[in-house]
Amino acid sequence: MIFKALFLQSWYDLSDPVLEKQLDRDLLFRRFVGLDIAESVPDNSTFWRFRQKLKTLVLIDKLLQEINNQLT
Repeated sequence: MIFKALFLQSWYDLSDPVLEKQLDRDLLFRRFVGLDIAESVPDNSTFWRFRQKLKTLVLIDKLLQEINNQLT
């Protein structure tokens, strides 16, 4: 779910706090990431920590490359 949220963040050029607000307000954002209307939105620091963990594990580039391969 958080990985999908990072896509939205990238596509719409959103900061972590703005991403949190958009997920809280926008039903299409919620649907894309798989959040039910009753579920709470992750805190903006959660997005930052997840992104940092992907960078630390050197996974972000591999994951994005795999997605690009599948889209191709």
